Amino acid sequence: MNDTSPELRRLAQLLDLVQKEDAHLLAVRGRLIPKGTIIDMPWLEATIADDIGADRLEAFSSRFSRMQDTVTDKLIPQLLVAAGEIPMAAIDNLNRAERLNFISSSDTWLEMRRLRNRLVHEYIDDLSEMLPALKKAYAFTDELHNTFKSIADYARSRLGIRV
Repeated sequence: MNDTSPELRRLAQLLDLVQKEDAHLLAVRGRLIPKGTIIDMPWLEATIADDIGADRLEAFSSRFSRMQDTVTDKLIPQLLVAAGEIPMAAIDNLNRAERLNFISSSDTWLEMRRLRNRLVHEYIDDLSEMLPALKKAYAFTDELHNTFKSIADYARSRLGIRV
């Protein structure tokens, strides 16, 4: 890192953290839902009936929620600060991140936030509700990963931060 300002140091720390969260999330997603797996009701029932499967499902939900939270509430605001912007409310930060092409859509991120809140604050015991939530979280994992990569690339090329 060329500049040792507190803003850039904090951004570098958050990028390191999110890089680890991203690796852990992708790894647990791969263990829970290997490539080629059809995510359907029989698969979900079998996964929940198995202790290891249930643990992996819990780990996936937790890691998804944690990374979504870190990116939305910490990384994006700190990126805006490091880029000379003033962070605001989460929705405003997401709108700004979309305009800067760090995220694909603020609406998608708001939907992801609602899903995160459901996963964290509600225990979904109706499998017919859990299945679509899991499918969404699975798909949103790619959005989280791509956003991290986009922000890391910007930090590396524009701010001189090694990620």
